[in-house]
Amino acid sequence: MSADAVNVLVLGAGSNVSQGILKALALSKLPCNVTAAGVHPMDFGLHTGHRAYLCPWATDPAFMDWLLDTCRTEHIHAILSGAETVVDFLTEHASAIQEDCGAMSLVSRPAVHAIGKDKLGTCHWLEQHGFHAPESAMSEDEAALTALVARHAYPFVAKPRFGGGSRGLIWIRDDIDLDYIRKRPGYVVQECVGTEDQEYTVGCFCDRDGKVRGTIVMRRELQDGATVRAIACDHSQVEDASRRIVEALKPTGPCNVQCRVADGEVVCFEMNIRFSGTTPLRARLGFNEVEAALRHYVLGEVACDLPRITRGMAVRYLNELYLDPAACEDLFTEGCLRVPEHYPSRLETYGNRP
Repeated sequence: MSADAVNVLVLGAGSNVSQGILKALALSKLPCNVTAAGVHPMDFGLHTGHRAYLCPWATDPAFMDWLLDTCRTEHIHAILSGAETVVDFLTEHASAIQEDCGAMSLVSRPAVHAIGKDKLGTCHWLEQHGFHAPESAMSEDEAALTALVARHAYPFVAKPRFGGGSRGLIWIRDDIDLDYIRKRPGYVVQECVGTEDQEYTVGCFCDRDGKVRGTIVMRRELQDGATVRAIACDHSQVEDASRRIVEALKPTGPCNVQCRVADGEVVCFEMNIRFSGTTPLRARLGFNEVEAALRHYVLGEVACDLPRITRGMAVRYLNELYLDPAACEDLFTEGCLRVPEHYPSRLETYGNRP
């Protein structure tokens, strides 16, 4: 490990977003010593860094002590994660962590984080700031729900007010589905705006002054809530709307705007105020917000504009990593792998072309 590198701890190494952060770090030109931590010895990300640790769940009372001890042991400069419960924890405790061990958590302020975490709150914030959002109602608010259905035709989409991805998403296609969702408190019911072929995910990077220093627009297709096909494109209307949203929000570093174009307007329906699932796709195309965040927020470098990417395609598929059982056994018994690369593993190379 290099003494001149940035020491980075990536938490939630089993989550797809944290694995994307690890990929972006591997693509970065910034020298980094990467420590990965996860709750299961077979978490993929544990077997790709310079160090690997088993850690408690972020909801475990022992997590804070483990985190501080690990940051001191590894002399961590920056903490990153894409796992939602971990991001929630870091957002709440970022100041205390940095004061104790000097490690900076790359998360937004609690008030900003709360806007993206609350799907109903996201829509209210957008409307209050003059942006377009889907009309929404809570499943237990009978008056608001009745008014929503009276103004719009089926289908509607319902999703838990708090939670990420498409977990718990329910399509409401008729009165029977509507009666079902009425019995499920905690769901946000929304009008269905636009069409799938006009859905976009927009990566934005914001500096300390609240200025957006780069955007990348990708038209996407989803499967089980995750992007499986993405096409970088030049869509000035979507880019401009996303930039204005993020500059009003002023997150710390990355922000992912999810939107559709409907009736000539850009309608934002969700914001990930953190690194998101398409982070590694953007990094591979040359838009590496992980590196930009480390340089600007951790190293204190003057923020630079990220490149404007308007061409590129990505397709996702399942792959396998074959592990040395000894690596998982040692992780389970000792809680740490000092040199993961000493344990042989093999990544399936199907699909590679010279």
